[in-house]
Amino acid sequence: MTAGPADNLEALDRAMHLSDLSHELAERTFYYAATVREKEVPLGETARLAEAKRRLIDDVVMVAPLAAHIVRGSRIACADVDDEFAREGPVTCFRVHEILRKTRRHPEARILLNDTAIAREELLAMYRVLTPNTNLEPLSPFTLYTLPRILLVGLLGGFVAGGWMGRQHVPEVQIDFRAALIGGGLAAAAMSLLGQFALSRNMTRTAPWNAALYNDANLILYQRDPALLYLARREFMERNQFIKGGLNGRRYHERARAIESGAYLEVLRRHRERLLARGARG
Repeated sequence: MTAGPADNLEALDRAMHLSDLSHELAERTFYYAATVREKEVPLGETARLAEAKRRLIDDVVMVAPLAAHIVRGSRIACADVDDEFAREGPVTCFRVHEILRKTRRHPEARILLNDTAIAREELLAMYRVLTPNTNLEPLSPFTLYTLPRILLVGLLGGFVAGGWMGRQHVPEVQIDFRAALIGGGLAAAAMSLLGQFALSRNMTRTAPWNAALYNDANLILYQRDPALLYLARREFMERNQFIKGGLNGRRYHERARAIESGAYLEVLRRHRERLLARGARG
């Protein structure tokens, strides 16, 4: 039985839609696409949001290989990573982020996706389609912002500051040790800060590890129970704003494991109830 004109037209529309989505993900990522849909749906409309996200992820897994691996339950491993969580386990955005982060100085590290070697560069390209604000390219061995070089700059800064302030003393001294300590500390701190801007993510935008956990919550719920996708809303996710591991809620690896196991659903439900109650009072 051959396809009729209507079927051909529908297939063409579908192909064009997937092509447009592929371009959207390349420019703005799955994280952006999902959060945009959240903004269009009020907190109380659970079925509408779950359906909108389900339809989005139906399409995303067709054009984003890493999303497809997460939904299928693929596994990833990197024996060169000195981290039990990242070394081996199910494919998730957060685990991929940790592998990429911990292999920046060793881009030749052997990474296995379903027991098949994958180039780090290819894995990074797949990850960027889902997660924004990443800066995980390999680090050059000649980068200025290594600890020994930061300490060297601090030492030189301290020597210059101490010598200059020493000449202001009456009588003149060879070096003002107080000024040397302050100057060295400021120089090292400035180098560290410059290194953060040069080698890390954009500090004014969503942290990639927060976005990775949000992506995992959505993709794993899609895999297990799409009707609950309304719970994986950005407002319901814990977010560590300043210190990785830190200030507002459980540590990242604990949160990642809870998302993988399904235990994180209770956290999402609790945060949703709290926000709805606050809205009712307001």
